[in-house]
Amino acid sequence: MKYVPFIVGLVVLMIASVTTSQATHIRAGEIIAERISTQTLTYRITVVGYTDTRSTVVFGPGEIDFGDGRSEVLNTESDFNLTENLGNNIEKNVFVITHTYQGPGNYTIRFMEFNRNANTLNMDQSVDTPFYIETMISIDPFLGVNNSPILTIAPVDNGAVNQTYIHNPGAYDPDGDSLAYVLDVPKQAFQREVNNYRSPASGEFSFTRQDGTTPPFLELDPVTGDLIWDAPGIAGQYNVAFRIEEWRMVAGKWERIGYVLRDMQIIIENTDNRRPELIMPEDICVEAGTEITEIFQGMDPDGDPIMIEVFGDPVEITSSPASYSPESTFQPSPGIISFQWQTVCNHVRARTYQVRVRIQDQPDSGPALVDIKTWNITIVAPPPVPYSIEQQQGRSARLEWDPYVCSNAAETMQVWRRINSDPYEPDSCETGIREGYTLVGETSMETFDFQDTNQGMGLSPGNTYCYRLVAAFPSPRSGESYVSEEICITVDVDVPLITNVSVEETSSDSGEILVRWTPPYDIDTEIYPGPFTYELIRNQGFTGANGTTSLITTADTVFRDSQLNTENLVYNYKVILLSNGEKIDTSSVASSVRVDPTIINEAIELQWEFQVPWNNEDATYPHLVYRNRTDPDAEDTENFTLIAEVNVTQDGFVYLDDGNHNGIPLDTEKEYCYYVVTNGSYNLDILEYPLANNSQIVCARPDDDRLPCPPVLSYEGPECTDFLADKPCNFSDFYHDLSWEPDFTGECDSELNGYRIYFSNTGEEGTFNLVSTVPVIQMQTRIEGLTELKGCYYITAVDRSGNESEPSNIVCIDNCPNYELPNVFTPNGDNINDTFQAFDNPYDKCPRFVEAVEINIYNRWGTLVHSYNSTLATENDIYINWDGRDTEGNELPSGTYYYEATVYFNVLDENLRQNKSKGTIQLMK
Repeated sequence: MKYVPFIVGLVVLMIASVTTSQATHIRAGEIIAERISTQTLTYRITVVGYTDTRSTVVFGPGEIDFGDGRSEVLNTESDFNLTENLGNNIEKNVFVITHTYQGPGNYTIRFMEFNRNANTLNMDQSVDTPFYIETMISIDPFLGVNNSPILTIAPVDNGAVNQTYIHNPGAYDPDGDSLAYVLDVPKQAFQREVNNYRSPASGEFSFTRQDGTTPPFLELDPVTGDLIWDAPGIAGQYNVAFRIEEWRMVAGKWERIGYVLRDMQIIIENTDNRRPELIMPEDICVEAGTEITEIFQGMDPDGDPIMIEVFGDPVEITSSPASYSPESTFQPSPGIISFQWQTVCNHVRARTYQVRVRIQDQPDSGPALVDIKTWNITIVAPPPVPYSIEQQQGRSARLEWDPYVCSNAAETMQVWRRINSDPYEPDSCETGIREGYTLVGETSMETFDFQDTNQGMGLSPGNTYCYRLVAAFPSPRSGESYVSEEICITVDVDVPLITNVSVEETSSDSGEILVRWTPPYDIDTEIYPGPFTYELIRNQGFTGANGTTSLITTADTVFRDSQLNTENLVYNYKVILLSNGEKIDTSSVASSVRVDPTIINEAIELQWEFQVPWNNEDATYPHLVYRNRTDPDAEDTENFTLIAEVNVTQDGFVYLDDGNHNGIPLDTEKEYCYYVVTNGSYNLDILEYPLANNSQIVCARPDDDRLPCPPVLSYEGPECTDFLADKPCNFSDFYHDLSWEPDFTGECDSELNGYRIYFSNTGEEGTFNLVSTVPVIQMQTRIEGLTELKGCYYITAVDRSGNESEPSNIVCIDNCPNYELPNVFTPNGDNINDTFQAFDNPYDKCPRFVEAVEINIYNRWGTLVHSYNSTLATENDIYINWDGRDTEGNELPSGTYYYEATVYFNVLDENLRQNKSKGTIQLMK
């Protein structure tokens, strides 16, 4: 934890020593950060500067700040790596420095040097303006190795007045992260734009597009990175800046994990030369292992010689890279180059490969002009190959497949399942699985089989289960294979099949459900000769064993279950097969159907749910929606009429009643009642279909304005101090567990549809925002992905008409702040305890939830020897890191020093927001 202070004096010296005529050299640049060790956090940092060769000033020295409180001055002798003349009065200069970070974090690497070259039109006094670039990297053990994007096309393209200008940085990410491109503004220091920057496309410099239309524009394509200025109106030089951001999927969310800021110069000239043109092939998708061969064609409208070059991932990767020929050679117009790429499994990834093709002409006089286009290649992994499936004990299915041809690159094999066959063939670019399948398992690439037990419940007898495999590839490249062909199995009917769980009467205390089942058609009668009887078991809910009741043991296969609360509850049933009184096996579980209404724009939307072992998504049998046709209070099904047949394979288990079925809008003063009949089937010819089952009857009024009562909210944890006891100092991944109870007292609406959870950082009125919506059956939730514990919640209840209750009680959670300083340090250069800084070990002494730190340090005579305010520091470093020097930079002698410190905490409790303390420091050498 030894830091080199920012060298302000050097910058002042540089300004004083460089004359105006000398300091006119920097045109463009960027910083690239590459991690070079998996054991340490050591990075190779490459600073690239493009300079004006007409200046006598060399590139460097400039100052590089690593973003961790340490900085260095580039040494032109020891750090200098490469110089290359690119023509057009542009020279490329490369400096390489290694730097080791002490721990995880987000670091912004900054480089500043004096000065930009003169006569840039869209900023004031470029000759006196510092040149500044930056790159941000995220170092996180959960991310793995992270490198910044690499830019392969130099910013040297000239343009012509009244002709469209195009540039592309040719960026690729060595880790396979997704890239996005965002326009920025050139800077002269951290968070400080150059003076009076104007867009080159403003009316000051541009008047029309190339085709004569208006307005002109400067745009950056966020996906391809094409920077297009259509069109320059005045000759001269201009500077623009943009960020190449890298994004990675982390815990199911896209997160920005770094960026590179390129500041570049565009030189526009008056010329009769016209831009060359490219003729590009169509984008393609190919299976890994395919050899790609293609021709890129180009021509120049003036007949000048042309050079076609290729940039991007395929030619940069180390594993089986692409090539092209002729390479970097001018040829007569029209001309071609040949592109070849032998793809391999390691090339598979979710993102397309963007091949940047650049064409440049070679006129007799005037500027060379360019065109750049992008060709997209998607590399898809081959499909896995399943070869057998067999039924096992417990009505499970064992699936086997061949060893996967890309197992060296893939990470897991996904096993997907659906009821009944869907023998589709994927499109050429279609990876992964289509809708309608459920992920039932994943295996490593060293495993070639999977046993589907249906989460221990066994597969449903009489159903046909069809499986497909997909190989998944690791982050950050990710990607999925083509889906395998399907392989199917029909489960033996050696236990009873439940065929009906139908609500026949809707009531809160006298409801009735009809349950039917079949005999065990395929049972081995030599082993189990019978006679058979059946024990019917009932539970509450779609699944599970809540409220278990044994209803009857009978030789019959039908039962009417009565005296139930079918109005408010869902029930599920299973049948236990008995032979001579001994249990043999148990059927699959089947639930009743539950329909819930929601009011949407004076219409009523119905959604229904169930958990059944048969297939209720059979396109042959639509689900039926009935609505009452006479007295709303008459809930006998004879008073209902069919209003809709829903194709649930296309529309899902939902129907919106807005009166379109008969052309009569719903009456907002009337209550409407409904029930749904689900229709399904097993894959057995011996049964009659459809298997029809009724939901409960439910009623709603389109303009219902009766509000629910607010729920009662509680916070369940975690407790801040205990939770952080084993967490590192920079920990920032918190969660809140909430629970609540509904309130059905008074005149409130008790027919709820769900709950809405609101959050505020401060708890102040008007600052709460909706953060989650949960279904009515849920009484608890976890809010994840929080960077701190501080915050406040309230919850509301929402009824079936969409009416929202008043807010519940407000529950607030606060951060547990901490900041501790040692009383001794030893600045003797041994890299051990060399600076006076806040504790970062053990964890119970970590700084927690600190916003800022101010400290004044005095000697024993009361003279101020050091003053520090973290808000004024470059990185708001709260650790202080005093190196034992006075305000003039002189080393102080050993002895006792005194401090007064104020620490500002990020907390809700006003009494804890500011903590003032005094103490002593022993400086020992």
